[in-house]
Amino acid sequence: MYRRAADGHTKIPGFAADARGIAMTPIFETLAPILLLIALGAALAHLRFLGREFMADLNKLVFWIALPALIFTGIAGIGRATPRTASLLGVMTVATFLVLALGWLASRALRLPPASTGTLVQAAFRGNLAYIGIPVLAYAFAALPKVQRDEEMATALLVMAPMTALYNVLAVVALQGSQHKLGAGSIPFIARNIATNPLIIACVAGLAFPLFGWHLPLVAARTLGTLGAAAVPVALLCIGGSLATLTLRGRRTAIVTAAVVKVFADPLIVLGLCKFAGIAGNELRIALVLAACPTAVASFVMAEKLNGDESLASGSIALSTVLSSVSLLLVLWIS
Repeated sequence: MYRRAADGHTKIPGFAADARGIAMTPIFETLAPILLLIALGAALAHLRFLGREFMADLNKLVFWIALPALIFTGIAGIGRATPRTASLLGVMTVATFLVLALGWLASRALRLPPASTGTLVQAAFRGNLAYIGIPVLAYAFAALPKVQRDEEMATALLVMAPMTALYNVLAVVALQGSQHKLGAGSIPFIARNIATNPLIIACVAGLAFPLFGWHLPLVAARTLGTLGAAAVPVALLCIGGSLATLTLRGRRTAIVTAAVVKVFADPLIVLGLCKFAGIAGNELRIALVLAACPTAVASFVMAEKLNGDESLASGSIALSTVLSSVSLLLVLWIS
């Protein structure tokens, strides 16, 4: 018979348990469901089992309903930002500006035209925090006690929402600034994008409820909790579905550069800043996972609206998503 060791792993007679193998097991269990759900979404879209219009509607459901429900319930349960949240947010903000500068230098070295320059810069810093980062962290913290798991996820959500707002601002600056179109007229566009973003609204509402002593009725709380629970798997299916329509046409060198900066240079910069700031443990894991996320799908939409390089945006999303399976594995391994 097999016997169970004190650490909870099953020991098989005749085989020694290697510490590296044991450590790899939770990493595999974290990433495998995510990759399988993304692959399933891509397969269903490719086979047209789920049509393009349905996938677009499903994406709207996730963005406007399910993810806001997850964010709201996750933050409302904690109700306040902690000093570690502020430290993480500071690290992520500084890293974003450093990656933006790195993307701009790379675009100059490649001698890209203005539209492609802004698109590469945006692809380099704008991570898919909501659709990839939060699901990865949800699986990574699944084995923690519920109270600790809720605290860690609330911290991640409190970092994600302000970063989403920052990404929106910097995306407009990068795309319009590179084409010399940035001016006072951009302010209403930026403000509207932030004020109407349901993820940011959910974060503010989640902080407001405990601040003012408000309480949701049990029925509403359970309904939002159920919707939030659906956000992770459905978001991953949507990512897979979007990948089925993205291509690597266009400036191949620029696409590879943007993807490599996003999923490898970004987490390296964040790692260095975390070490400098004394951030470790689960907070380090949160920062590295968010940094190792691929380019956000929203960057294609923004490039399309602001006359960016759509082929470069599409290719960087697709390639960075594929490469992020490696970068996320590495950051989970070292954290």
